[in-house]
Amino acid sequence: MLMGLISDTHITPKRGKLPEKIFEIFDGVDLILHAGDITVHEVLDDLNEIAPVIAVLGNNDRLDLEKYELIEAEDKKILLVHGDKKDLYEYGLKYGVDIVVSGHTHCPNYEIVDGMHLINPGSSNRPINSKASVALLKIDDEINVEFRDLT
Repeated sequence: MLMGLISDTHITPKRGKLPEKIFEIFDGVDLILHAGDITVHEVLDDLNEIAPVIAVLGNNDRLDLEKYELIEAEDKKILLVHGDKKDLYEYGLKYGVDIVVSGHTHCPNYEIVDGMHLINPGSSNRPINSKASVALLKIDDEINVEFRDLT
């Protein structure tokens, strides 16, 4: 299964739309996970044109979304959360997941802690100390993460 990971889009009427490169990168994905700070529902509508979207509430959102979602893909459990909790590993342990997809920091990051994959795709619109980015998560016999630059 191939998933597009995105977070911290922070799109507003003044900030325009999603970068066009996202549509190219996510072309062919089975599912898109948005880790919050969406700000306007049109972002989800646009992403739904590519693939089904599961999204969670970020600290800047006023949308009708859950704070976290639990997803199963290829026998792996995924926790999707914005990430304003300090210890994502502990949060992942609480829900017994293999993968935690988060946002909030605006910095792309991928680490494996005691077998748990912690993934932050970075911000697609307002990066901090990095370039605007998204990520691709491929789950089959293995878990593979690829960050993609939007510039």
